[in-house]
Amino acid sequence: MLIDGIDDIYNCLDESEALSSPSREFDSPSASMRSSEGSTLTLPGDAMQIDTQLSVFHLLKAYAEAIEKNQSELAEVILRSVCERASPVGETWERVAFGLCRDVQQYGSDYLIQESSKNFEAALRVFYQMFPYWRFAHFASNSAILEAMPNDADMLHIVDFDISEGIQWPPVIEAMASKHKSMRLTSICCGDEDIDRFPCRFEDRMRQLCDHARSFGVNLKVEEMGIHDLVNELKIKKRGGNREWLAFNCTVGIGKRRSRTIVNEFLNIAKDYVSRHKGIITFGDGYAYEKPKDCSEFATFFDDQLTHYQAVLESMESGFAKHLLQARMAMECLFVGPNICGQAWLQQWKEMNETQHFDAGNAIKGFRVGSERLLEAQEIVRDGDNLYEVTIGGDSDNELALEWRGITLVRVSSWRN
Repeated sequence: MLIDGIDDIYNCLDESEALSSPSREFDSPSASMRSSEGSTLTLPGDAMQIDTQLSVFHLLKAYAEAIEKNQSELAEVILRSVCERASPVGETWERVAFGLCRDVQQYGSDYLIQESSKNFEAALRVFYQMFPYWRFAHFASNSAILEAMPNDADMLHIVDFDISEGIQWPPVIEAMASKHKSMRLTSICCGDEDIDRFPCRFEDRMRQLCDHARSFGVNLKVEEMGIHDLVNELKIKKRGGNREWLAFNCTVGIGKRRSRTIVNEFLNIAKDYVSRHKGIITFGDGYAYEKPKDCSEFATFFDDQLTHYQAVLESMESGFAKHLLQARMAMECLFVGPNICGQAWLQQWKEMNETQHFDAGNAIKGFRVGSERLLEAQEIVRDGDNLYEVTIGGDSDNELALEWRGITLVRVSSWRN
């Protein structure tokens, strides 16, 4: 189903631009839905749907409270009741519940993680085209870097927390070509265990980026180093001169979960450098819905997670045509499913309470988002009559946020010296 679903999307994208046309038909609650193979899935009537949604929602909250009180047996009983109401083709809460059911079906959890890893690269290309999450985060970071870069700098040196598939940097390479500047790209290897299930072939990414730079006549150096090697290199950099200008970039929480401790370590190293030298930090935070000050109790944190994934699933559903139900299921399983896990959320909550949230403080100044950057970001997510919105926030108006029906999905902040 996963492979067929992705193939459905590829075929649709290849045949026409129907998915991006304002006239396309979107999913809406109905008595029946059709899969890509033409079979009809008969769903309950509206009254029963509402009742099921409410019962699932209340059961999920009861499950969180049982976990918080260390009532493991009760939590398991509640979760099994949730699983009886869960469905990958149901309404939003039923699909969220379907993801959580992997907590009592370990074989399902392992299988989805393996399939997610094997199909990640192919699915990412489709995901990147169809949904604005990554494109918005990458645009907001790139535009801040390019706007802040001094005209007299000869080289742009980007230190990237996770180069991943490398899809963020081709537009910056092209911008360097128009400015007649050279570029250096350093990818940080953090040794994060959670990232192991998403292997990244760095040599392939390096070759692809260098080929792209060569085609535009840009002198590009791509390298990989550990975070401690980065610290040593920054210590010996000379204060004077404008030849190399540093931009520290970190984008987390969109597709892959990273350790908060390692993310904060990278950001604090960047803050220490930028506070003493010219440079910029851009931070794309896909965990923007996690509010450390408001989550002293696990049940509150769990509720924030539910609200976030409800918004993600609803926004994904709005972007799929009716006949691509199976494709939507595949994308939800590959990108959303592995991140919906009660036990993983419990570990994240514990880590969040043990780790201080990154704070730039007074060491560096927020880089204010101007009207031009806001308008360009709004163009990224504009697609017919959708419910996405781009807002400006932060104490210094240095944050661009992507929202769905008022729920923040991604927040990109920038600071510079």
